[in-house]
Amino acid sequence: MYSFLVFLHVVSSFVLGSFISLPFIINTISSRTGNELKTVLQTISSFMRAGHYALVLLSISGGWMIFAYSSYPSVLWIGMAIVLVVLMGGSIGMNHTNLKRIIVSKYPEKEVLENMPKLRLYSWITFLFIIAAVFIMTNRRLFS
Repeated sequence: MYSFLVFLHVVSSFVLGSFISLPFIINTISSRTGNELKTVLQTISSFMRAGHYALVLLSISGGWMIFAYSSYPSVLWIGMAIVLVVLMGGSIGMNHTNLKRIIVSKYPEKEVLENMPKLRLYSWITFLFIIAAVFIMTNRRLFS
């Protein structure tokens, strides 16, 4: 069972790790128009939905491994991990909400220009949270 949990955890973290490219992808959407813009926005929106599912799987598998198989990790490490997962979910969710608003609008090019600062900000925040989570997860001994 432990091997299966590790597999789920690693696959979920790879999906979340791909969000590191999100700020660079967001920068390219302002140069697109028409159907190409809608297609890119719908693709990024689906990507964000997959990110939320990955966060849920990551939380479940990580929590299960901590409580069932771990040798008493520190409360600080667990607390930081939970806070980072919640913050990642929030920043992905805020970005996803802005994208959905752009997709259903009558003039998506105009909405992209208006919402571009928010999209960039939330994508960079997500980027930083993921980098922080990788650091915390790979250096568990620093927080014990």
